[in-house]
Amino acid sequence: MIRKSAIALLSSAAILSIPAAMTASWAQGRDDALQMISVDVEGGGGTVFVTPNKRVVVIDTGNPEASAATDNYPSAQRLVDAVKAAGGTKVDYLITTHYHGDHIGGLEGFIKRIKIDNFIDHGINREIRGTMGTGGMIGPDWRAVGPDGQPMVGRGGTVPPPPGDPNVPPPNSTEAQYQNYLKLIGGTGAKHRVVKTGEHIRLDDMDIHVVSADAVMPAKAPVGSRGAVPECAAMPAMPANGGEENARSTSVVITYGKTKIAAFGDLTWDREKDLFCPEDKVGKVDVYLSSHHGTQWSGSPAMVNSLQPIVTIMGNSPTKGGDPNRVQVIKSNPRHQGLWLLHAARNAPQVNENFDMIANPNPAVGAVDKASNLRLRIRLNGDITVINERNGYNRTYKAGG
Repeated sequence: MIRKSAIALLSSAAILSIPAAMTASWAQGRDDALQMISVDVEGGGGTVFVTPNKRVVVIDTGNPEASAATDNYPSAQRLVDAVKAAGGTKVDYLITTHYHGDHIGGLEGFIKRIKIDNFIDHGINREIRGTMGTGGMIGPDWRAVGPDGQPMVGRGGTVPPPPGDPNVPPPNSTEAQYQNYLKLIGGTGAKHRVVKTGEHIRLDDMDIHVVSADAVMPAKAPVGSRGAVPECAAMPAMPANGGEENARSTSVVITYGKTKIAAFGDLTWDREKDLFCPEDKVGKVDVYLSSHHGTQWSGSPAMVNSLQPIVTIMGNSPTKGGDPNRVQVIKSNPRHQGLWLLHAARNAPQVNENFDMIANPNPAVGAVDKASNLRLRIRLNGDITVINERNGYNRTYKAGG
């Protein structure tokens, strides 16, 4: 387990390994880098952004406080440590992509540890009574709605209602987690904003553009997008999605200077098809936070070959994500230069090509890793330096390359 002192040592090691020209600019007080930290929350969602003015955006809060995956170093504490190591003291915006436990599980502990000014989400939970099955969700399909916008489940819809009292969500269901989410954020006194597709959040030099929320897609393609996407013709449907809330993920493109960053939460294969087919509605990016932890349910060729990321950061765990087919698609895109993993993929060792670019090599089965993060320093001129906090290893890429 890493404590604050260890994080400080890792940060120092990373700084010492940065090129001399960049460290000279820091010494002269001219550092303009946005810091992006992909925090190891053991296969959950948790990404921290800190501007040069120490303004903070966090996307998702990882796994629950008491989680076997995070042992006695919970996701909430890992995220707070990352914020403070980067110079932040509070969170200006917390964006929750969707209401699954590996993305909102750490919220209660996070609220207790740090002040949050604004909560951002896509609105109502769309997985009211569903439960997980081997093929995805078993339960209501919340895409079936009536003229009043309310679910058709139990009112003649195509999916029968599940047994039990419809007004009482089952324990540990997504609806129960959503109700707890509303209770927690309501008790903070902070602002709560439901975002819609097309809206922007601006913070210092960051522009956060919502490209999809609640599965509502943009009406048209932006200037400079790919246009017609040839991969769409061969893109089959994938009805299994791991849960309808994945499909509703708040998906954003962050622009900082010359760099664009795609962070789509767990947006699923079929919703990617809506976003990129028959034409690309997003355009190219430079950094891609791999959707859905690099699982088979996301990361389609139509999306990746439209985004054409130079650098991909995969927030996987030893046994979650790192799907070989998704990795191959990422590496085959025409602008690909680097794939960095939070964990070595235990179930697909063929994707573990360069351990210097893997934050957490696999410990023995049942052992706890050291919870190392991947840190990016993104300058306004488009220099993107990725640092492995475990060993200080880094590479610098150029936006637009």
